[in-house]
Amino acid sequence: MTIYSVQIIARTLKDLRALERFELDLKYRAAQQLATDRLMVPGILTEEQIQQVERAGYKVEIISNLSQVAVERAQEVSLVNRFAEARGLSAFEERAVLGYMTTDEVESALINLQSLHPDLVTLIKLPHHTWENRISHAVRVSAEKNESRVGVLFTGSMHAREWGGSDICISFLVNFINAYRANKGLTFGGKSFTAAQVHTILENTDLFVFPDVNPDGKNYSQTYDPTSDEQGFWWRKNRNPNTSVDPSNPGVDLNRNFDFLWDSGIGTSSNPSSFIYKGESPFSEPETRNIRHLFDTYQNIGYFVDIHSYSELILYSWGDDENQTTYPKQNFMNPIYDGKRGILDDTLYGEFISPQDQEKFVNLAHRMNKALGDVRGKHYTVQQAVGLYPTSATSDDYAFSRHIVNKLNNKVYGYTIEFGQEFVPPFSEMSNIIKDVCAAMGELCWAISSDVTVREKTGEKGVMIGA
Repeated sequence: MTIYSVQIIARTLKDLRALERFELDLKYRAAQQLATDRLMVPGILTEEQIQQVERAGYKVEIISNLSQVAVERAQEVSLVNRFAEARGLSAFEERAVLGYMTTDEVESALINLQSLHPDLVTLIKLPHHTWENRISHAVRVSAEKNESRVGVLFTGSMHAREWGGSDICISFLVNFINAYRANKGLTFGGKSFTAAQVHTILENTDLFVFPDVNPDGKNYSQTYDPTSDEQGFWWRKNRNPNTSVDPSNPGVDLNRNFDFLWDSGIGTSSNPSSFIYKGESPFSEPETRNIRHLFDTYQNIGYFVDIHSYSELILYSWGDDENQTTYPKQNFMNPIYDGKRGILDDTLYGEFISPQDQEKFVNLAHRMNKALGDVRGKHYTVQQAVGLYPTSATSDDYAFSRHIVNKLNNKVYGYTIEFGQEFVPPFSEMSNIIKDVCAAMGELCWAISSDVTVREKTGEKGVMIGA
């Protein structure tokens, strides 16, 4: 079975969204309106699926043969654990450029970072084992251990085939820790942070990093025979066996499993065979419960970035409908508006966001984008997460919704960075992407750590929006 990377062309937004009925592997957040009567969404389709879509009246443009791409990318996965010993991290730059990190390497790197820098790095053993009984770790990096400083949480590789998120997170950690230790500045191409800036970041903020959210899925993707007739290399979900619902279709889309409008069905599916299957309940999956554990345990987290591929986007809330700043009663907590979100007639509903929060979201996103662009001239698109396809139960919206659902929670500004132009770029390009995104992450941390107001007040407590 040959698998292709394609672009599906539709004439209207209604036609574009109607593709959801086919339960295809589409990259919804990368959908674009190319002209008045030309809308596009990329995806991964088999020959049979291409024919099915074409029979329905759509045009399908083939970009590449992913069966061949899988064979090439599989050769770029490390065959040995380069970071099994702490000394491996001392030669990180030389070793990291040799290929994508495996799940075992990510865990080894975190453990050895804590071993090498016990005064800076706290290893966090997450409580929920994966379906394949893996133990996941995150780290907290801070030159000052107290809860009065604002925290930033970065997560990577939530989707199995999006390997590079883990590599970005580990590179970010190693580079900033090494620069701090050496009292030196840090340069990513054309973007630099001075030694003083690096010190300010580590001394004024808590950096939380969970690099490999979905280790079962990524391991499955990286070890699956790329010459097989199955789609295993391009696996998206976790490895939940779905014993009670459909054992023939394992896996849950972790980024449709968070407790934000989970019941709405907006941009999700209740069908286990779907690539966007949302699971049996919110937080049914151990991987998403591990992220919730970090938010619940470290209440000083005020910013969150979930790193995905692909599309070259920096996304901010909300994802379920267009933002509006005028009518506070139009909000996801108000049952009056159930069934009115995420539909084609945008005049019926808009998700409320305060003007101040909208401005802050946008300003920080543009700062990240500028830093990313300074590296090598590559610029991403900053936009609201809703795009052309509304979504629900995603990590970024869950993070921002927490302070509204429970006014005791800190406000968390949640972003999604969609890096690159394909799920698994050639590692030569991934090495450039790592620099791009690390610069954006560093700029967000610098913006937060250098803001006196933020330092003195770790986060505004939530205010319950009236129904």
